[in-house]
Order: sequence, then structure tokens, then C-alpha cells
Amino acid sequence: MKKIILTFVLMVITCNIYAQLDGPRTYWALPKNLNILSAHAINGNANASLNNLTFVNPSIVAENNLYLLTYTRSQPIFGRTFYSTLFLPAGNINATVNIDPQGPAATSETFFQHGLGDIVWSNTINIFGAEGLMIKDFLRHENRTLVYFQSAITFPTGQYEEGNPINIGSNQFKYKFGLPMVQHLGKFVDGQRLSLEVFPSYTLIGDNKDFQNQKVNQKGMFTIESHLTKDITSKAFMSLDYSFMSGGGAEFISNDTGMVMKEQAAQNVHLIGATVNFNINDRLNLFLTHNQTFSSGNDNVSLDGTVTKLTLSWSFHDFQEKFKSFIESN
Repeated sequence: MKKIILTFVLMVITCNIYAQLDGPRTYWALPKNLNILSAHAINGNANASLNNLTFVNPSIVAENNLYLLTYTRSQPIFGRTFYSTLFLPAGNINATVNIDPQGPAATSETFFQHGLGDIVWSNTINIFGAEGLMIKDFLRHENRTLVYFQSAITFPTGQYEEGNPINIGSNQFKYKFGLPMVQHLGKFVDGQRLSLEVFPSYTLIGDNKDFQNQKVNQKGMFTIESHLTKDITSKAFMSLDYSFMSGGGAEFISNDTGMVMKEQAAQNVHLIGATVNFNINDRLNLFLTHNQTFSSGNDNVSLDGTVTKLTLSWSFHDFQEKFKSFIESN
């Protein structure tokens, strides 16, 4: 019985995390001392780098392959659930650049880039509904309404070439502040769990001082991410996903003259998609997510494309190891 309960807990709280869109059931309550190691494979076609969705180049069509390793550790602070996540990305871009697409003889060129992406460090603390509990107490504690505060910093460690119209890395520091909220609906019973999740956030974007001999002064980005999740079986759930991104307008300032060369309007983009999760065993979870952009108010400067993500997460806990040793010795 204990093994069944432990499997249920680890399936519920295994996170499907991405640096810019977090994913469903990311902010469910966690017990103390839980560790989650995840590998993500992400493929998408878009007018932006998947490692830098806040910067859109309307003249680009890029096939992106992004690979991430993420590690999450839960360690309560001030008696509240707190967890820290480190993102380590790498990938490649195969892009087609339309040269003077409005001209009488539009032409294009292609280029390829591979390398590391921007490292992200995210920290999240619960401010309502999720006390920092040991796993034995966590199993008996029902958290129906959860509110968190999140802060994350993006470091400009990714592959970047000044002359490229698009890069894996952003060459910008970014500071994200969020207020994730989770409301459990109906019965909190294995195989019947239903939740509504809303994650509003705002990202401050630093200057890119070296973009084709220009400085890019970019405004912040508001994002609201939402998920309606429902258990399919005791070992699987499905989520309907919707996100809205607004902001990121930019000025391109000449490094030689200091004059504004052009301005790019803020993007307003809607993304809709779905996620399916399957619990393989008491350690492993598999996630499949697909998102598609659709009509927005600024189509020519907004994110346009599709993204598909496959995630394999491995969870381990001190209590789990001790319990396994107890079972094996008896």
C-alpha cells in the first residue's frame, strides 16, 4: 500500500518544466527533499529561437532543435514549500532568411548554428496552501488552493554571433517574476484529480549591445499561461494548454551614431496546445506537449510557429530509497 501511495505522489509532482513556458502540474505541492532530473527534447518551426521566444525576427523561418537537462530540488524555507530549478540547454538552428521580402526580386539565404543555450536558474516559494512537509505528512495533507512567488534569471551563456539575424543564445540577461496559482477541483483522489492552473508572469529584458552593429533596447514581456488538467487513469493525465504573450517591443540603436535605426512593435501572440503524461514506474514519468500559435494583433512581429516537446523525468527521494531498502530486506 505504501508503495502505491509513493508512486502516486511522485507521479503527481513530477514537473514538466521549460524555461519560458512551464507546463502543467509544475506547481503542485512538493514534499521536502525531493529531487527531479529531467531530459527534454524540443522541436519547433518558428520565427524565433526556442531558447529566446521574446525576440522575433519576422524575416526568419527557423527549424529549432533544443535539448535541455533540468534539475529541481525541494527544500523548504520559513516552513513553506520552496524549490529551485537549474536549466542547461543546448541545440541547433537551421534558418532561412528572407532578404528584402518586399522587394521586386526577393531572395533568401540559409545558415546553420549549433551550441549551448542560455542557462536559467529559477526559484519558487509557496505563499499560500503548501507547507514544507516531510513525505509521510505530505501524503495525508490535501493542498486544494496554492499560490506561489517565482523569480528566475537567464544568463547570456548561449551560442551567439553578432552578425546572425537569429541565434540560439539571446546575449541578454532576463529577470522573470511570476505568481503561479493552482486550484484543485472536485475529488483529490487517485485517477480523478482535476485542476485549473494559471501562471501570470512578467520578464524584464536586458539590452543586447551587439546585434549587427546595433544595440537592441527591448521592453519587458507579460505572459499568462493556463492549464486545465484531468487524470485519464491512475497513471496518466491530460492537459489542455493556453498561453498569451504580450510585449517585447524593441528599438534598434546604431552603435556608431547612437541613432534609432528602427523600431519593432510589441508582439501579441496566443498559443494553444495539449499535454499528455504517463507514469512509467515509481521513478519515471513521460510527457508529450504540443503548442501552436494562432492569430494575434501584431501578426507581422509576433511569434509564429509550432513547438513539440518530449520530456522524461526521473524522481528520487531519501524516503523512497529507505523504503526500497526496507522492502528488499524483508
